Amino acid sequence: MTDERDLIRERIDIVDLVGQSVHLKRSGKNWKGLCPFHSDKNPSFYVTPDTGRYKCGSCQEAGDVFTWVMKTQNVDFPEALRILAKQANVELKPRTGQPSAQERKTQESAMEAALAFFVDQLKSNPKPREYCARRDIDDQTLLAWEIGWAPEVGEALAVHLRRNGFSLLECKGLFLVDGDPSFGYHDKFRSRLIFPIRDERGRLVAFGGRIIGDGHPKYINSSDTPLYRKSRVLYGLHRAKDTIGSSRQAVLVEGYLDVIACHRAGVTNAVASLGTSLSEDHAKLLKRWCEEVVILYDSDDAGRKAAERAVSILQAEGLRVRVALMPAGEDPDTLLRNAGPAAVRQAVESGITPLDYQIQTLMQNQLPSQDQFWEDAVASLAAGANDLEVDKWVVRLSTMYPGLRDPLQAQRLLRRWIARVRRGLQRQPGKERPAVVLEHRPLPERLTSVEFTVFMAFCSEEFRSAGWMVARQRDLFVTDLAAQFSDAIAAAFPSAPPDGPIGSWLHQIEPETLRQSLSDLAFDFRALNLTEQKVTDTIERLERLQKERHLRSLKQQELSNESLRLIDQKLRDLKPKYDKPAQSEDDGLF
Repeated sequence: MTDERDLIRERIDIVDLVGQSVHLKRSGKNWKGLCPFHSDKNPSFYVTPDTGRYKCGSCQEAGDVFTWVMKTQNVDFPEALRILAKQANVELKPRTGQPSAQERKTQESAMEAALAFFVDQLKSNPKPREYCARRDIDDQTLLAWEIGWAPEVGEALAVHLRRNGFSLLECKGLFLVDGDPSFGYHDKFRSRLIFPIRDERGRLVAFGGRIIGDGHPKYINSSDTPLYRKSRVLYGLHRAKDTIGSSRQAVLVEGYLDVIACHRAGVTNAVASLGTSLSEDHAKLLKRWCEEVVILYDSDDAGRKAAERAVSILQAEGLRVRVALMPAGEDPDTLLRNAGPAAVRQAVESGITPLDYQIQTLMQNQLPSQDQFWEDAVASLAAGANDLEVDKWVVRLSTMYPGLRDPLQAQRLLRRWIARVRRGLQRQPGKERPAVVLEHRPLPERLTSVEFTVFMAFCSEEFRSAGWMVARQRDLFVTDLAAQFSDAIAAAFPSAPPDGPIGSWLHQIEPETLRQSLSDLAFDFRALNLTEQKVTDTIERLERLQKERHLRSLKQQELSNESLRLIDQKLRDLKPKYDKPAQSEDDGLF
């Protein structure tokens, strides 16, 4: 292989090769021109015949004849080698397991003969043509996409290929027929609509067949053959590559009819993986042509799961990803027929980020009152790469957070939670979704630290009077549990605090769940550390936090600049008096 590459380098003049697409001028021993790899206004691109290499002094793109073909024609190295070998009139030796040039030519001829047979069969068979008409697939579409028909007769294609001089043993290796010489050969595709599969260079490499009535499996696709690797071919890329290359965006759908529907709707950058989930090789192939992929999969559960897998594969390859949300029960093909081309284009244009897709899907399938909702939401947010987008969702979700009446408090708790999960991600490289371990679970049955102290004081005989005065003021509290405590205490003791040990009056608190919670507070070990100063500071802090919430609420209204300035000044005045590093409203829920 090394000798073949060297021979190609000797025979291919890099100046002539590059000069086919870049206007070059001699500059001493070199040639220079405008770099094709970036927006170049002053010539910074040099080609050196002596070394057989090119380099841009600005963007640093560099390489030889092989690199040039790979970069400019969006092909991998083996394909660049074949292109240049043909130009240099160099015969490549077949690699182990690969056909020779003559064998490949014979195989390609057999594939083309099979395609011609399938297309002729469609023309003469009314059953599949009626099916296509019902699917709004007109003659122009049939011709453009070379759609054919495999007849019900079990040996029709085998007979056709044998009559045209092709070895059925070799055709078996191309997934056209099956069987053996002893018992005869029969067709792989029978009673199916046939879709030819071409690689990005337009070479016919495989077929896919779709049943048009009842039966299973719905689709049959060629297995891997000497011409075809399903993990490396995207259906429709040979027709979509120009649009993808110019727009730097591809639309990824699930099947043949979806690709065809998108192209008919004007979305001519649509492609599909075939008979298998999206692979890393598919992502690498897309990376050669574009920078962004819009995933337009079916809206059912299988489609959503496939979209999530595709997102991780594409992002790992460095591609930007957006997910298009299809209307319920629709795919691109049915959407085109039911709502028209504009609806398909709108679905693509309204694609959202993977994080938006994950959270919106979560909100459709789970309730914010459930622990699992928040564990899944935080896991998704912690994995988000765009901090602005993550913070947008923190603000939105904070209004749904269970047990907290103050969204700002919920935002602080969510951000701390996300930070903990991210630290876990850093400690566990390679794990995309780590187990979420919470120091404070997001349940309604939790109090903030200042609320905890107030109700613990109320349960204490020594500090009950001060605790009672504050506990009845419902608006001081931000959690639902604290509000429930406040209502229960105000209802049981409206005019004076209770006397005596907690056991003598606790029965007056309703309901039972609150009685049990107050009992737990009374016997909490932290009650031993209560002091008059701590209770006083806690009460002052609650009052200050209430004022801050009120002022922040005013800032959300349409006020004059002078009013906003006065509010900001009041907020600043509050902080020096009461802020203490040891006491923070950010210290979570108890």
